[in-house]
Amino acid sequence: MLQKKINVTGIGCAAWDLLAVLGNYPLPGEKSKLKLFEEQCGGQVGTALVAVSRLGGRTAIIETTGDDLYGEKIRESLIHEGLDVTYLLKDPGKTSLVSFCAILEETGERAIFFTTGTKRYLELEDIPFDLINNSSCLLVDNHHGKASVVASAHSRETGIFVVTDIERDNPYNDELFRYGTHHILPKDYLIKYTGEKSLKKALITLQKTYNSEVVIATLGEKGSMAFTGKDFITETAYRVESVVDTTGAGDVFHGTFAYGLTLGYSLETNLKFASLVAGLKCRAIGGQQGIPYIDEIKGLFVG
Repeated sequence: MLQKKINVTGIGCAAWDLLAVLGNYPLPGEKSKLKLFEEQCGGQVGTALVAVSRLGGRTAIIETTGDDLYGEKIRESLIHEGLDVTYLLKDPGKTSLVSFCAILEETGERAIFFTTGTKRYLELEDIPFDLINNSSCLLVDNHHGKASVVASAHSRETGIFVVTDIERDNPYNDELFRYGTHHILPKDYLIKYTGEKSLKKALITLQKTYNSEVVIATLGEKGSMAFTGKDFITETAYRVESVVDTTGAGDVFHGTFAYGLTLGYSLETNLKFASLVAGLKCRAIGGQQGIPYIDEIKGLFVG
């Protein structure tokens, strides 16, 4: 069988993140001095693909940016990380997606504020099916709506893994879940979406409704739980000595898991792989700065 050139292609959000560390969140009318301020590339799919690239995988992104300063920074950063940006489309005269992340110094927890900018969303004619056909896995969030649905449907029909990263409501979520093969979502949103009261019931409901191969709930510092349609599998979170920032940990989990699928890892091994890489990410501020390179996990993980 002909080997595919791309491990993971992502269709979804790439952003420019402004990151601030502070001692406490100010109340309305108050001020809080920042302990640290940095900026770097972010976004759900963008961050996930950087994780794949640093781990040795081949990646490509399908996304739009404005032609503003932030759009150029996004492009330059992703090129530096080794992503194929052929289909990172520039929208003339428009602005890019920008996020502001406020991070609590003591716990590393964060609140995120964002603008989607004025850039256009992907249209159906933008979808590079040749690129997708040459990929082992498609990773999607719900940022581009219908385009992501069409790309996911095509991928599933042609035997390509489809990993979804859905964490908030969108009119296209039902279709994305229908065409995804592997769903990874935060526990709180999983319970909200299914209407179930317990985690296990929510996992069962989503898996049965969409006939998914695997549904995984991420549980933050408590790790993750997966349901295969038959068995529940749990994995603890990888502990780091000092958590600096949890921004992007879920995105890194998604990207690492998607890459593990293309490497043929078992579910148990892949959960350990994703947990390790997502945990190590939390050592540094921002979604991407702390993502480990492949050499850093040698001795910590055996695939």
